[in-house]
Amino acid sequence: MAVDSTEFDFIVLGGGTAGNVVAGRLAENPNVSVLVVEAGISNPQEIPEITTPARAFELRGSQYDWSYKTTMIARPDYERVEKPNTRGKALGGSSCLNYYTWVRGSKPTFDDWVEYGGQGWSWDNVKEYFDKPANYHDDDKIYSSDLSKIGRNGPLNVSHSDLVPEVKPFRDALIKAWESKGEKISEDIYSGEVNGLTHCVNTIYKGIRSSSYSFILGKSNVRVLSGTFTKSINFDETTAIGATVITPEGELTFKAKKEVIVSSGVFETPKLLMLSGIGPETELKAHGITPIVKSAQVGQNLLDHPIMPYVRRLKNGYGLDGHILRAGPMKDGAISAYRKNKGGPMSSGLLELVGFPRIDEYLARSKEYVAFKKANGDVDPFGPAGQPHFEIDFVPMFSDAFQWHIPTPPEGDWVTVIVDLLRPLSRNGVIKLNSTDPLEQPFINLNYFSNDLDLVALREGVRFIDDILTTGEGFKDIVAEDYPWPMPRASDEAMNKTILERSQTGFHPCGSCRLSKDIDTGVIGETLKVHGTKNLRVIDASVFPVIPDCRIQNAVYMVAEKGADLIKSEHKDLYADFKLPALV
Repeated sequence: MAVDSTEFDFIVLGGGTAGNVVAGRLAENPNVSVLVVEAGISNPQEIPEITTPARAFELRGSQYDWSYKTTMIARPDYERVEKPNTRGKALGGSSCLNYYTWVRGSKPTFDDWVEYGGQGWSWDNVKEYFDKPANYHDDDKIYSSDLSKIGRNGPLNVSHSDLVPEVKPFRDALIKAWESKGEKISEDIYSGEVNGLTHCVNTIYKGIRSSSYSFILGKSNVRVLSGTFTKSINFDETTAIGATVITPEGELTFKAKKEVIVSSGVFETPKLLMLSGIGPETELKAHGITPIVKSAQVGQNLLDHPIMPYVRRLKNGYGLDGHILRAGPMKDGAISAYRKNKGGPMSSGLLELVGFPRIDEYLARSKEYVAFKKANGDVDPFGPAGQPHFEIDFVPMFSDAFQWHIPTPPEGDWVTVIVDLLRPLSRNGVIKLNSTDPLEQPFINLNYFSNDLDLVALREGVRFIDDILTTGEGFKDIVAEDYPWPMPRASDEAMNKTILERSQTGFHPCGSCRLSKDIDTGVIGETLKVHGTKNLRVIDASVFPVIPDCRIQNAVYMVAEKGADLIKSEHKDLYADFKLPALV
């Protein structure tokens, strides 16, 4: 979109999941002008690969993917660097490429945020912001009406997964196996306790992906500058006054009359701060950057969920491989159904059921875990207040998005199982500059398994879910061999090596500019203002001080909604009638 002004009330650097929410909420006053600077395309709603739910796995490595080069593991005994690490490069960011699940996490995990950001970030004080962005639909009235609480008629349509008929045999077998092992079914995982197998709520409605771009559609006072990269935040001493950007036609400089909001994402936000003179003194000096604010924690404390994906054969007719992956009559039928009424397998987000178990008995078999727990005051490090240890995803087909080193099976039906460690002890990932070129990606080290106990946990998580699939009633009759080679289940050391070689990102990075009460322990304060500056905030997943015990999408929207309210509360000249909710 052409920009007809060089001055705006607010400049939002990054039109991703959070940035669009902030822009859209600030633009609710039609007299407020907002500029959104976005590196990707501006029309994701017109891209079938983005809008069609079952095509999400195709987006990895596409033109809509930042495709980051990432150090996954950097241990003395093992190191692995991979590319691409997927993040969304489009208006909507990763909400255009993610795998849809809408879940918030546990109350005690967000109560842990209080230590970093103050009482305003407790569960009781953020829970309304989990609900605010969503418009919940249960058109067929399948689920309890009480679940309507997870939406407040927001711009983002969410609904439970369509119960695709082709997946019913798989779905029934999994539920039977799960319950046969004494595990529970729980549909309300939105009230602060997350445990059990649940039917997913997704950012999908009537067969179409929902994304954060919905917050700014139709708002004439929001200007989107797409295909544009931010070069620097501009300052008058330590007050942010605007930004210089790189468009396809050249550089432009814009002035912010009120504030600059950085919503460039967990990897780009710390990079931009450092390029603009806010970061660790040694890192700035190494690249000849004059410090505006010496902030040692910028780019530190990077968090993510490590996952262990693996694949097993299903009895023919129980998977979606023929409907989604392979040419033939079943895929032709799926395409026709989607073209006709946005129905059928192509309308599915493919994750109809997700499990959130604790595996205390399995962990207790490990001498390393028992010793650590004892030294930790007998407190479980992976779920200290009863949180789930894992998110277990069951994709009823082969999914190369989680194991791109493995060729797609040429025949048969398969299940991809994703074991996602929710509270890893490896919490020292880092982001640095590779150069002062704003178009060059940063150095990223997720630093998985810097703590050996994470290997133990993932190993036992695989064994836990494998027992359910292999010996659970119903599922044991439809599951067969591993693909492409057997899992070495009987050997701890062989399992550890397998996890090092085959683990992947859960695509939930966060924490690289975390909330804190002072500049020595983090980057931003309780109102999301960058320590040591004025008129500059960070609002995206990089502010998370503790990683949620689930997929992080809902939490990103929460931070954005709360951040927009914090901004409104400080600009009474623009939002005279606005009042922040009272703290509880």
